[in-house]
Amino acid sequence: MISPRTTVPGTLEAVARDYTKVLGFPILLHRPPRGYSRPRLDRQLHVHLHALPLRPLWLDLWSKTSTTRLPVVLGHRLVEGAAGAAYAPPGRLAQGVSLTDDDGRAVLHLLHSNLYVLFDLAGQPEPLAGLLFRKSLDLALPHLEAWVCQVAALPAPRLTALLNRLLRDTVREEALLRESARTRAREAYAEQQRRRLREEAGFLEEEVRATERMLEELSCRLTAEARHLAACRQRLRVLEGEAAQSPRAADDLARLQGMVGVREVEPYAGGVRLVTTPIEVAHAGTRYRLGCFQIDLAETGAITVRNLTDPYGLYDHPHVWDGRPCLGNIREGLAKLVAEYQWVAAAEVLLDFLRTVTPRDWYVPVTHWKAVPA
Repeated sequence: MISPRTTVPGTLEAVARDYTKVLGFPILLHRPPRGYSRPRLDRQLHVHLHALPLRPLWLDLWSKTSTTRLPVVLGHRLVEGAAGAAYAPPGRLAQGVSLTDDDGRAVLHLLHSNLYVLFDLAGQPEPLAGLLFRKSLDLALPHLEAWVCQVAALPAPRLTALLNRLLRDTVREEALLRESARTRAREAYAEQQRRRLREEAGFLEEEVRATERMLEELSCRLTAEARHLAACRQRLRVLEGEAAQSPRAADDLARLQGMVGVREVEPYAGGVRLVTTPIEVAHAGTRYRLGCFQIDLAETGAITVRNLTDPYGLYDHPHVWDGRPCLGNIREGLAKLVAEYQWVAAAEVLLDFLRTVTPRDWYVPVTHWKAVPA
């Protein structure tokens, strides 16, 4: 039951009806707008929400009322903003008795058949508001045993049994509420962990891409440093009076021209260009013709591979995209060969690379090229 012109959350009304049905006397809810509510003296239990007894005008015996902080009430944390809006209990000269929770904080005040709730009960979210109301009634009703027995015509043992029954219901609802809160906390924590893992995965992906770019740069740098080292050694031999190493360019050119699978060899400013005969590879019992390739070995360490006859879009080879080969673990050794002008050895490594396909590493399956009839 609620008093006229009073707005009370439905959860609190439902709790009042439950206790009224079990105990057999009406519970009337009041929600005064200014924090003071005059006590009623009748055969009903009056619950004044977030209020204090109205101060008598003819005798000012009570100390000045102020608010106090109650962040936790009856074992539960109040919502933000409500924790600092609780009323301090009336002074020691006031009538009635103040009731404390397990933390020793005054949360209720009893005056005859009037229960004053000192904290903002109606401002709590459901179902917390209903649970705190039940716990407030469970705390206050044993102090009104004589009055309840008279109003409800109940013997003391029967009243005790009914109060214990209501208390068990409260304990059960509190357990459900705490379990629900733990479930929400677990879900929030799990989502927080998933979000953290997603953020960390994104960071690691960026790190992988940055490291790949750095390795590419280091490969070119390794070529330049190896060439610089060779030049310094050559100059050192000259300074020490050693005979200059005989040129081997003509021999290297002849060996390149005589290699199996090489159709043309053309020196150009800053490197050597090879054109291959048609390259074929075997995969899963089938041979595929990939076409003729142009291989550019630059003195800077850059290596370009182009399919002259049968590219598949931007894919020149299952392991070559837009002229850039995925050399994997042969990259470092190949860079060293180019740095030392070992064109023949470098060409042999690249020809072997073009004649080999590895499904786990390729950009595109070899099955996009034409199969060679058996």
